[in-house]
Amino acid sequence: MYLRGQIWWTKISHNGKKVESSLGTSNKKLAQAIEAKIRTEIIEGTYFKKPKGNKIMVASLISKYLDEHSKPNKGEITYRNDKYFSKRIVQQFGNQYLNDVKPLHISKFITERRNDGVGDVTINHELRLLRHAYNLAIHEWELVDETPFAKFKIPSGDVKRVRYLSQDEEGRLIGALPEWLKPIVTIARETGLRLSNIINLEWNQINIFSRMINLERTKNGEPHSVPMTDNVLNILKTLHMDKENEYVFGYGKGGKPFNRNWVGKSFRNTCKKAGIENFRFHDLRHDFCSKLVQKGADLYSVAGLAGHKDIKTTQRYAHLSPEKLRSTIQKLNSGDNLATIDEKENHQECRKLLV
Repeated sequence: MYLRGQIWWTKISHNGKKVESSLGTSNKKLAQAIEAKIRTEIIEGTYFKKPKGNKIMVASLISKYLDEHSKPNKGEITYRNDKYFSKRIVQQFGNQYLNDVKPLHISKFITERRNDGVGDVTINHELRLLRHAYNLAIHEWELVDETPFAKFKIPSGDVKRVRYLSQDEEGRLIGALPEWLKPIVTIARETGLRLSNIINLEWNQINIFSRMINLERTKNGEPHSVPMTDNVLNILKTLHMDKENEYVFGYGKGGKPFNRNWVGKSFRNTCKKAGIENFRFHDLRHDFCSKLVQKGADLYSVAGLAGHKDIKTTQRYAHLSPEKLRSTIQKLNSGDNLATIDEKENHQECRKLLV
């Protein structure tokens, strides 16, 4: 057993046959357990007789997914997120062969995660990664013939939630924010950028003269540019005067971005202090979109500013613009229609009678 990068691999020779395979994990104890299982099956003569899907373990599939799909095809931040969500998958299913994972195992995983206090949104991210890995294993890599997700519905959680700050909550939040967190929150509220994009923002992505923030790649894999409000422009000008490294929100001369979990936890603590319930940092992005729609912005403009790849994502905010809907429907009464024509005819008849 040996390390290749941060992942353990095994190289076994037995009766002239060789097996060299990724064990799909950086955990040495788990890797040893997986290798021991492979050795036992080789000695028993069952390993090489296995059908497709019974030679590859989930840990190896996830390793392949991260190295051959996620890393080359996704943005750096999304790749790191994939690595984060894959850890619990490997811990739960890592030493199972692909064909051995059944819907009942996935149901058990969901129950255990919920019992641990994990929300359905997180579970959704974890299982969607595993499902995608299985789909690639079937259609591109030909490692297995079936997926346990064929007739299984993954919990969706509240991925389509719309939570924004009321005027009262907005005031309380601003009053409770520590000074170092205020610029991060303001940029989030006035650009709609995700936390990961903000804390990894580099000065070469900032164009003060054109008042644009330019991201090479976002969560959906596309480049995205967003204009600066006056508040955001002034914040960035101030921060630029004291810059120590390449990151807008970095620390030390060597240059390290703020830790995402630390910022998120600090924001949650601030909300708790301000008496604001059920509000996460990502909801600042919902707040951005919601306020734009409430002030009359059309959905296509909001989609462009938020970097939504599909207009359906933006349509969740449509109900926040009732005045615009009311004014739009009144267009049905403009000009002549059956009702107005009938009313005009009645008016003319009345005038004839009076004469």
